Formats: sequence, C-alpha cells, structure tokens
Amino acid sequence: MTSDERASRMRRILRLLGESPVITVQSLTRRLGVSGATVRRDLMCMEDAGLVRRSYGKVIAVRPGSEVPVSFRRSHEAEAKRRIGALAASLVPLGPLTVAIGGGTTAHSVAQCLTARSGLRVVTNSLDVAGSLMARQRVQVVVTGGSARPSSQQLVGDLATTVIRRRRYDVAVVGVDGIGARHGLTAHDADEALVSRAIIEQARRVIVVADSSKLGRRCARPICGLESVHHVVTDSRASRVELMGIRRQGLSLALAAAPSGR
Repeated sequence: MTSDERASRMRRILRLLGESPVITVQSLTRRLGVSGATVRRDLMCMEDAGLVRRSYGKVIAVRPGSEVPVSFRRSHEAEAKRRIGALAASLVPLGPLTVAIGGGTTAHSVAQCLTARSGLRVVTNSLDVAGSLMARQRVQVVVTGGSARPSSQQLVGDLATTVIRRRRYDVAVVGVDGIGARHGLTAHDADEALVSRAIIEQARRVIVVADSSKLGRRCARPICGLESVHHVVTDSRASRVELMGIRRQGLSLALAAAPSGR
C-alpha cells in the first residue's frame, strides 16, 4: 500500500466520521474494502496525529471536521500537483513582482517552480513555501507570523492577516480544499479560510490551484466566490460538468495533463 492510498483512506475515514462520530473498525474494513490489519495501521497513524480515538473496536472522532495532516497529503496526487504547479508558475509574469502564496500542497508546488526566478518578493503564511523558497536564496521571502497549525504547516490568526493586508500583490497563488461554480472556494479550517480571503482581497490577479479531486467539493468554511478569481489551474481529470460551470463564470481555466496510468 502506498502513502497516497493511505492518505485517500484517511480522508474517507474522516468523511465517514463526519456523518457518524462513532464507527466500528469492522464497518470501516467492510466499507473501505481492505483488511482489518490495514485499517488498524491507518487508525494508528490517525490516532498519533490526534484525529481519532479507538475504544473497544470503535473509532471516535476527536475533532469532527478535521483534515488529513499535510505530512500525509504531500504524497496525494503528487505528480498531478507538480504539473499544476509548473503550469501555474508559467502564469506568473516575469520581472519584479510582489507575490502572495497561501498554504497547501498544490500552492507549495507552485512555489517550488518559482525558486529560480529573480526579482520576486513572496509573502506567505506557509512554512513549507517559505522553506522551499529560502533554500535557493533567489527569492526575497516575507513570512507573516501568526499561530502555527501543525496539520497544515500554515500560520493563521490576526497577526497573519494583518501582515497580509499591509501590502498589495501583483499576483496571488491560493490553494483550496474545495472549489465549485456554485459555492466558490472553500476550506476545512475557518482560520485558514480567513487568511486565504485576505490574500485574495489584496491581489490584482488571483490564481487558484487545485487538483481535480477538489473540483465540486464543498467544505465547511467559505473563502470567497469565483468572481474574485482570475485563473483556475487544475488537471485534466477534472469533472467536465465542473469545468463547464467554471468557464461560464468567465474565468481563465488551465488544465495540466493528468499523469498516465490513472
């Protein structure tokens, strides 16, 4: 079993716990279609991350609505995210620019494709993004500060949003947990949604990056409507219905080629 498959199962377990806060291990084994040993290993990882608690054959959600930690999400759709990142980075104009990059594994992929660019000042609330950009020492990096969320490696709270609102950005790159023509951009966490909204409001051009699994998904915390977005970059496995809905909103839509063998 790959870490990508484990992350997918963990997301499904969290969704099932969102429907029912207590579920049996036997039920999970049946619904996931895997062995009991596989489910127990997954639950051990989730328990270590503080997402669930096990008790006498039952699984209980510790924090309903929690998300899979970024350490597991990095491997999910990794090749698709790399391609989305390269395509989105090509939409960032050359020359001196101030760019805001939000959190999330797909936004991090964009940052990795900008490390060799000169003349960029990047403001970010993502520790992963800051680390990647600083490693090459070509891009000037401003980290917002704020309260750290270990599950996403993002800085949130009043300090983060205050620092973001002190500047205007030529371009913003924002990752999301869900995007749809009707409900716009959404996130799992309220604090992360507030930071993303601040980034979008301060930017002249907004690029949203999301792998195809995010299209049509609606999460609990709204960020903004699609009228605030200029470009959406996803991969070619995205739902045709969702793509048509986004196009009807008048957005520029770019599709990275989906990895082969899927």
